[in-house]
Amino acid sequence: MIKIIVQNLFFSKIIFISLVLAGLLSAETPSIESGFIAVDGGKIFYEAAGKGPALIMIHDGILHRETWDAQFTEFANTHRVIRWDRRGYGRSPKPEASFTHLDDLLTLMDSLKVDKAVLMGCSSGGLLAIDFALEHPERVQALVLAGPIISGFGFSRHFRTRGGWDKSKTGGRYENRIDYWSQIDPWVINRENKAAGEKLVKLLNKNPQNIEGSGRFARSPGRPAIGLLPKIKIPTLIIAGESDLPDVHAHVGVIQAGIAGSERVVLADSGHLAHFEVPDEFNKVVRDFFESFK
Repeated sequence: MIKIIVQNLFFSKIIFISLVLAGLLSAETPSIESGFIAVDGGKIFYEAAGKGPALIMIHDGILHRETWDAQFTEFANTHRVIRWDRRGYGRSPKPEASFTHLDDLLTLMDSLKVDKAVLMGCSSGGLLAIDFALEHPERVQALVLAGPIISGFGFSRHFRTRGGWDKSKTGGRYENRIDYWSQIDPWVINRENKAAGEKLVKLLNKNPQNIEGSGRFARSPGRPAIGLLPKIKIPTLIIAGESDLPDVHAHVGVIQAGIAGSERVVLADSGHLAHFEVPDEFNKVVRDFFESFK
């Protein structure tokens, strides 16, 4: 049985109305619904706002739903925007048994009565969006993929051992890994984006469980997606940061070649988290994309 546990929605509405009456918010500001959704063997936290076509945001493997702050606010003006914490990230508890993100995403959509949605995913969130489009094509209207990766293509030694992922260089301490990602690693955040680096540190220090994420319990679909990409027949936008890892740019090229008609945009002054680093430029590209298939 699917259960939705909505937290503090009644009180959130009271606070929102009070702020409007006090003149601190405009009446157009969308209210936010939030809560937990029961999934097989656990629960996931979500937030939703706005009205219109559904847009579901899927975070990467480092941050959680708050990585989408700039997009959540922007697109709630035109869409029903939903963002969620995958198990082990943000407010979603760590998994204690085997599960699949695919099933969690399907349960999220069914619980919130979303028949079809645009999926916006970053990095491993993009991988999940692609897998979901292959498993449930009738439920996906379009794809927006930021620095995505694809199963079946593989990674170089450079990708697997660069400092942030190499415990020998960080001592295995999450604080050291956060410092590396925000101050030394030139790929996750472009070194010129000081504000984004500071926000990354703040979010990770508040959510240290993100470092481990879903851990060993997350199961993959059991088949590589790379050879199935031609089956995806929906509008697809792929966005990459110019200073992202070479492996990610290779994956982006493979995805673009595999999905007929897909569009690739490279954003300057950004690394792996382009939506987080240069949100204005990212949002404009996405808005233009949405206009192209209305």
